[in-house]
Amino acid sequence: MAPPVVRILERLARQPTAPLHEHAVRAEAIRIARGAGAGTRLDASGNLIVSPPGRRSGPPIWLIAHMDHPALEVTGRGEARLLGGIAPGYLRRGVRLRFYSEGEPIPARLRTFAPKGGRIRFESRGTGRLRRGDFGVFDLEDVRVAGGKVHARQLDDLAGCAVSLAAVARACKDRRLNLKALLTRAEELGFVGTLAAAEAGVIPRNAVVVSVEASRAIPGVEVGGGPVIRVGDRARTFDAVAENLLIAARDKLPKSKPVQRFLMSGGMCEATAWSLFGYRCTGVAIPLENYHNMGPRNRLAPEAVAVKDLATAVDLIELAARHARTGRTRDDALRAWVSRYLQRYGERLRESAPKPL
Repeated sequence: MAPPVVRILERLARQPTAPLHEHAVRAEAIRIARGAGAGTRLDASGNLIVSPPGRRSGPPIWLIAHMDHPALEVTGRGEARLLGGIAPGYLRRGVRLRFYSEGEPIPARLRTFAPKGGRIRFESRGTGRLRRGDFGVFDLEDVRVAGGKVHARQLDDLAGCAVSLAAVARACKDRRLNLKALLTRAEELGFVGTLAAAEAGVIPRNAVVVSVEASRAIPGVEVGGGPVIRVGDRARTFDAVAENLLIAARDKLPKSKPVQRFLMSGGMCEATAWSLFGYRCTGVAIPLENYHNMGPRNRLAPEAVAVKDLATAVDLIELAARHARTGRTRDDALRAWVSRYLQRYGERLRESAPKPL
């Protein structure tokens, strides 16, 4: 039987989504969260806050994941624009599209793509039913679990949303876990939802922020090798104190559940945005194949993540929350450990020092 996080991801991945058009994923996430006993509310920007019931003690941890994925928005009859980053070579004539008008899918095919401005022309028998502001997705399979992997059109970052919801579901059953989740909007347009939440102070300043995101597998990172403690991204490194919570949790996992640690420099994640507002941030990355649907031979393809990476990510986050106080004292233990070298060799260091001039 698939672990709960995979069942959650299957439900989310069946919902179409695009930047600024996350309503179907958000509605499904609300159903999942409430079914687990969590409370839900929206902030002023439509980001979704998921909280376990009751008061919690201990250092608060907030999980951040985004509900959108690169997609399309109708701008006129037979015209659309690309929302999000996909290399032009993938957007060739004949690529299958799927637009939505009042929830009804309308198949289409791409005719031309102009990289400047991301302008797309498409053809469809249902063009007349589409209105400016409707959205569309690439017509790839919604979701499939096979060969120890989840394959889906939109795993960046519905995989992170699923991990976050699964972790908060565990917190609903264990009051020792001070975990909340913020599922954000329009990340693919430049962290827009998360920037609005940070500016509004949605997350308390004493919280540790953990960005949970499916991230492009780069050399040194293996899909199926475990979730990645994300040291940083393309823009900057993250907070060592926040990372200590994850490292302490990793050390409590059995060897059968490996965790990688790497500087994931293939792109930027929401931890960078929160850190710019002064928050202590770290990240958990789920190694991802076919990032932004960019598959082999310049063909669009479903993204893929390993089932065991998803499951271990939930375990890692649970342990980080359960032992948050221990994680915050990791530097004290490390300082004591390295200080023994000074105790052992300090006297010889002083004896062998040259006399002052």
